[in-house]
Amino acid sequence: MGISINGVSKKFHSFQAVDQINLTIPTGDFVALLGPSGSGKTTLLRLIAGLELPNSGQILFNDLDYTNKNVKERKVGFVFQHYALFKHMTIFENIAFGLKVRPRKFRPSKQEIKKKVYELLELVQLKEVANRYPSQLSGGQRQRIALARALAVDPEVLLLDEPFGALDAKVRQELRIWLRELHQKMNITTIFVTHDQEEALEMADTIVVMNQGKVEQIGTPQQVYDRPKNAFVYSFLGRVNEFRGEALGTVKDGCHLSDNYVGYLRPHEVHLSTIASDNSLPVEVFHVHSVGASVRIEIKRLDNDTLIEAELSADEYRRIGPFYKGDRLYANCDSIVVFQHQHILEDSLPKTVASTI
Repeated sequence: MGISINGVSKKFHSFQAVDQINLTIPTGDFVALLGPSGSGKTTLLRLIAGLELPNSGQILFNDLDYTNKNVKERKVGFVFQHYALFKHMTIFENIAFGLKVRPRKFRPSKQEIKKKVYELLELVQLKEVANRYPSQLSGGQRQRIALARALAVDPEVLLLDEPFGALDAKVRQELRIWLRELHQKMNITTIFVTHDQEEALEMADTIVVMNQGKVEQIGTPQQVYDRPKNAFVYSFLGRVNEFRGEALGTVKDGCHLSDNYVGYLRPHEVHLSTIASDNSLPVEVFHVHSVGASVRIEIKRLDNDTLIEAELSADEYRRIGPFYKGDRLYANCDSIVVFQHQHILEDSLPKTVASTI
């Protein structure tokens, strides 16, 4: 099912949760709504589900106006962060619930329900737990059952609100791969909310970056990461080094523009050498730690004592290292991207125009 969101806004008392959102989601797309807490992503998901109604704007499903239709009319499956499974029901009963409460003329027979439930249990690879209760399952298993229950009613849209937020890192990684494979098999329009940049970049076909109730950028993972439209998107997607004022001027010629400008540089774009070169900064190694196939190196600038993070592949580190605390190196930061502020917000990164210098 394709979804069109046209000029949708939602206020809670004086708080503008969603502000003039325009978004088109093609049938079968896997979309991540990505942003910090309070950015409006969960509210937008609830508006799509029909759990909230907008103050203005339209929500279209396959070009039909569903703005004021209730949840049952929208044929959506919703998976909550904390599963929302019925504790007093077995796993079988949990999955069957949505089918059993249908109006009598639309309700499948008991045999049809049983067949459907076991098909879903096989799909989520948990056929053996049908007679257990939610408390007898792990977090990852409960999340799979919550997904099976959402799929039981044959939704045309699957909505997931921080689906892996309550799970440990290893289980999250396993479920990401599993859910992506499941989506490719079923080709159902899927929208999930997350504040985890890695999760969005790894799983989604399309990322919608949100901030303060607005959409900052829409694109593929590669587009939003490699070509961010503004400073917020650049800084929110992955780790970055930030340069302002005089510190910015020393790494980017011609940018002695005080705090009207901010520069960002990703750690893997900091190039380290034991030999000085044009535009390189003298630095001192502050800390070295390995993270899987990469090595993160904190370096301290000798001109102003600020810290910069660099990241090398393990192979590159073996070629030019090893480094130890106190070693003298030279850092080249020529890949820095500079944005000009439109205005400065005291407690958060300001909105910016996407002009680079």
